[in-house]
Amino acid sequence: MNVPLFDLKRQNQKLKKEFLKSISIAIDESEFVHGEAIKEFEKNFANYCNSKYCLAVNSGTTALILALKAIGVSSGDEIITTPCTFSATSDAVVWLNAKPVFVDVDEKTGNIDPSKIEARVNKKTKAILVVHLYGIPCEMDEINRIAKKHKLKVVEDASHAHGSEYKGRKVGGLADISCFSAYPSKTLGSFGNAGMIVSNNKKFMEKAREFADNGVFDPKKKYFHNLCGINGLINNFQAISLILKLKEIDSVINKRLKIAKTYNQQLQELGLKGMFWDDKKIKPSLYVYSFQYKDRDKLREFLTSRGVGNSVYYPIPLHLQKSFLPLSYKKGDFPIAERFFKQTISLPLYSGLSKKEVDYVLSSLVTFFKKQYH
Repeated sequence: MNVPLFDLKRQNQKLKKEFLKSISIAIDESEFVHGEAIKEFEKNFANYCNSKYCLAVNSGTTALILALKAIGVSSGDEIITTPCTFSATSDAVVWLNAKPVFVDVDEKTGNIDPSKIEARVNKKTKAILVVHLYGIPCEMDEINRIAKKHKLKVVEDASHAHGSEYKGRKVGGLADISCFSAYPSKTLGSFGNAGMIVSNNKKFMEKAREFADNGVFDPKKKYFHNLCGINGLINNFQAISLILKLKEIDSVINKRLKIAKTYNQQLQELGLKGMFWDDKKIKPSLYVYSFQYKDRDKLREFLTSRGVGNSVYYPIPLHLQKSFLPLSYKKGDFPIAERFFKQTISLPLYSGLSKKEVDYVLSSLVTFFKKQYH
C-alpha cells in the first residue's frame, strides 16, 4: 500500500467543477486582475481572521516583504526571528537590506522562545517576526508584552497556520500585521501560488497595497506612481480558488486535527512523544504533522520501504544555510534549533486521507518501534 505525504488531486477534485464554472465566467467578463473575486476573497479572509483589512498578493514571500516594508523596515534595521522556518521568512528581511537576528526555539514546538528575545534587543531592532511552525501558534501574549515594552512591531508569519487559534483568537489577528502563504499544499492553498496580508492597522495596509501595485495608491489612476513598488497582486483565478477553499477550511482543519490526535495517541502508547501543543490554550490547524525521533533517518527509510510518504520540514535551521553565512553564525549557536531539525519527521496529513490509509501509517509505526525496542 502507498500513502502519499500529500495528494492535491484528491483534495481539489471535488472543487473542480465549481472552480471551472467560476473561471469561465471570469474569462467571459475579462476579469483577470483587480476583479470582484479578489475583493470578495479579501473581505472574506479578513472576516475569517477577525481582522479589519486583507490584501491578497501573489505569494507568501511577497506578503512578508510587503508587510515588513509597510511597518517601516529599511536598510540597517534588525529583525528578531527564528532559525526554524522556511527560508522565505528571513529572505524577506534580507531583501529589504535589514538583518535577521536569530533566537533559539522552544524544544517542544520549535517556535521562537520568548525568554530569549530580550537579550537580542538593541537600538537597531525594529520588529519581532514570529513563525507559527507547523501551525502551532507561538506564545503571543508574552511576545507582544516584550514588543510593547521596547516599542517594537510584531509580524506574524502564519504561512503554516491558517485558522489556528491562540486563547480563542485566530492567528492573523495577534500582531501588528500578519502574513500567510497560499501555496497549493497549505491548509488554505490556491491552485497556483498566492499569499495574504491581514491587519487592523489601516495605514500599514494602505502602504502594503501601494507597494504591491507598482506604487499606485489609487487604482483609478493606475499610471500615476507615488513610489517604486512591485507587481505583487494576486490574480482573479487564484482568488476564485481561495474563495471556494475558504468555505471548506474549518472542515479541513478538523479532519487534519483528528488524524493528528490519532497519531499522537499511537505514539504515546508506544512510549514516545508525539506532536506537542497545549489544548488548554491552542487549537492548531496543522500544516504538517511532525514529531521528534532521535533515529529519524532510520525511521524515514523504513516508512519509505513500506510506501508511507514522509518528509523533513526542514533539513537544517536557517543560521546554517549557505544563504545566511554572511551573518557569521556557526554550528552550536542555537543548539535546540539544530537538534529539533535533526530529529523532526513528518507523516501524511491531509483531509482526504482514508481511515484505511491512516491505519496503515499507524501499523507501520507500530512495526518499526516494536522492532527497535523489543
